[in-house]
Amino acid sequence: MKWEYKVHLVDNDGDGASTFSIDYLNELGEDGWELLHVNRLQGITEENSDLKGKLIRTKRVALWFKRPKKK
Repeated sequence: MKWEYKVHLVDNDGDGASTFSIDYLNELGEDGWELLHVNRLQGITEENSDLKGKLIRTKRVALWFKRPKKK
């Protein structure tokens, strides 16, 4: 079986809201796309008083999808 691949870059600007919606993920699934892998591309180190230290927050990820290649 042959596959086709798609990569989406997703940024987290720190406000708790995703720039990549659940509705869009569902659309990808309906189109036959399957999440294959997630790569963390960028992290940000922040001071965190609750943890009394530094916290590394994920800033950007790559979402890799695949589906059977259409003929």
